Amino acid sequence: MIVTLGGVALAAAGFIQSPPGLGAGELRTKWDVGACHRLDQPVETSWAFLTDTKPVVPCDSEHTTETYLVVELPADLAAQPERPSPVLLQKEGPPLCGGDVLNAYVGADERDAVRDLTTVAFFPTEEEWRGGERRMRCDVMNVPRGQLTPVTVSFPIKDSLKTPDGSRFRTCRLDGSEVTCDQPHNRELVNPWLLFGPDQVEKGRDFMVGVAHQLCGPEAEAYLGAPPASRPDLTVVVEVPGDPSIRQDSRVGRCWLAPSDPAVTLDRSVRAYAEGASA
Repeated sequence: MIVTLGGVALAAAGFIQSPPGLGAGELRTKWDVGACHRLDQPVETSWAFLTDTKPVVPCDSEHTTETYLVVELPADLAAQPERPSPVLLQKEGPPLCGGDVLNAYVGADERDAVRDLTTVAFFPTEEEWRGGERRMRCDVMNVPRGQLTPVTVSFPIKDSLKTPDGSRFRTCRLDGSEVTCDQPHNRELVNPWLLFGPDQVEKGRDFMVGVAHQLCGPEAEAYLGAPPASRPDLTVVVEVPGDPSIRQDSRVGRCWLAPSDPAVTLDRSVRAYAEGASA
């Protein structure tokens, strides 16, 4: 079966052009948090391909993944004298790539509606395993919604949600279509979602809209770094259960920021950035 073949065998069989994941010199995994990696071939980020020994690349050049966490493997897995199968490694390892650590790495907080970032795990080579290496590398990569393979970025993903570059990973909407915030859009999603109780839903849309505006106002202020009233170019828009954009059996509402002028579209996030980061 194809999934049991190593990278060299796959290359020989004609599935890929050259052996993936291999660098010059000693084939050693790079374990540094913050390191960036250029993995051009789709198999290099598939679940069945376990290792990456390519040299790191500068994070301001095109790269596919960034290492955000290095963690020790569970004791029962680490006790195996030979490296376990891809199925077992991918079952036990990736759950250790914690979401909170990833959010901290990319600079996201509870108000950021992040999309198109996913993770991939890399393990020691068979030789490294026999030598006693039992760490796992957690990398983050940009996989646009609807695609199966990652795309390269040419800026550090680390702390990108604190900069304008993070617009690429934020959730926006152009009319009825969801897009990333670096694309033309006329709404930007602000988390968290709102959960209405059954009794609140029964009180009708006008009641829920009033509640949503009360809850969304402070979140929008924190998101903008200023009271919404100080941004006459923007307005807070709310969605509540029963709206066409909300699933019919759902009791959630959402907060959005939109241009005050319906004819205006934006092509970057309105999120407030740290001092020194250009908005």
